[in-house]
Amino acid sequence: MKSSRFHGLVFFLAVFLIADSFVLFTHAQIQPKSTMVLFKEARDFVNIKARNLQSKGKRLTRDRMNSLTKQKKSFAKRTAKKVAARSNLSETDYYYLGRLYFIAEDHKRSTDAMKTFFEKNPEGANPEMAQSARTFAIISASQARRSGDAEKFFMDWQNNTPIDKSQQPFLQSVLSVGLFKDKEYEKAVKHSLEAFETLKTANPTNPKKIRDNEKIYMRLIEVLALSYKKTKNKDNARAILAEARVRSFALPSAALYRKVMDFVEGSRFSEKKLMQKFKSLGSGNPAPEIEFVDWLRRDPANLSDYRGKIVLLDFWATWCGPCISTFPRLRKWQKKYRDKGFEIVGVTKYYGQADGKRMTPVQELDYIDRFAKKYKLNYPIAIAERGEDSKKYGINAYPTTLLLDRNGIVRYIGIGAGSEEIRNLEGMIKKLIKEDSQIASQN
Repeated sequence: MKSSRFHGLVFFLAVFLIADSFVLFTHAQIQPKSTMVLFKEARDFVNIKARNLQSKGKRLTRDRMNSLTKQKKSFAKRTAKKVAARSNLSETDYYYLGRLYFIAEDHKRSTDAMKTFFEKNPEGANPEMAQSARTFAIISASQARRSGDAEKFFMDWQNNTPIDKSQQPFLQSVLSVGLFKDKEYEKAVKHSLEAFETLKTANPTNPKKIRDNEKIYMRLIEVLALSYKKTKNKDNARAILAEARVRSFALPSAALYRKVMDFVEGSRFSEKKLMQKFKSLGSGNPAPEIEFVDWLRRDPANLSDYRGKIVLLDFWATWCGPCISTFPRLRKWQKKYRDKGFEIVGVTKYYGQADGKRMTPVQELDYIDRFAKKYKLNYPIAIAERGEDSKKYGINAYPTTLLLDRNGIVRYIGIGAGSEEIRNLEGMIKKLIKEDSQIASQN
């Protein structure tokens, strides 16, 4: 009898423990993920999916990565909708909800979520999170055409800590675009000029940071030039473009030069007038070195080996029709000015194919050699490491030419085969030759 009771008690305890474990397990299963965890899943979506694809031996093609980016946006949108439906969200939840909406590119809801975050957390209990919220709110409010909110968030960002001053030009550039779209031209100019001056004092050495600043600078140039044009202040617009043109040489950046010249053409300004307003720099840092992997028609060299010569770097490709159209002129200049200390270097790169055929570097070098002979190129050809032209010189179109003086400083940039740029480029070649003659006569 006692044994029976004992076994019954053991059975009851076992059932109770199993049931209790089931309840705990079920509770763990239905416990919703925190808003922070959901945000991190959305933020890291592409990286996680990409790693999974690579583990399965699949290549991360451009189309596949673009598809993952679109999926990330959709995932963030769905996740934000679920989070927003929850009750009793805390101020921290609203911060991560705002970030989710930001990833989903729903900038109106992102702005509203960040505003709610501050309403629930007026004292800014977490300063780092509060400043982060203001940063994203400035961008979202500007994108949502709510420039008043964006400007207030920016003022709060300036007046609170911790503050990263290096972010200020970017934030003001975004804010100024929003203000311009809202027809607040004077405010757009004010913020653009402040960011403009801050950027001019920056002197980054990291190539990525240089290009990031270049993109901000281009956005500011666009806002300033258009705002001055809207307020019928052509002199200021011309001055900004002229200064930016000179800065494109100092960086150097063919992309910035192209942006400036697009405005010049669209505004019916003359590049000669810009050249008169701000002369090209005769002092500064030499152009950055390029990593060359092969040479034709001369021994391997660095740009520094050309010090003492006026050098025209011609960036081109065998598949580029406009590049080919410039060859007769380049041949003529090489012959005409070589005895006066002028040298052309044609710069191209390996593409792994030509004429629809896959090629090894050795095969492609032979192809480029035959191509150069076909077009009777009478100057050295250098093959640069892939990405050097865009990374070091901001080049995104062919043909692009950079004219370096005897100190290796960029004095002119030319893009395409336009007649005015050709005249201006040859005029600058003559000017540099004349400068050297004057210096020689003085000595």
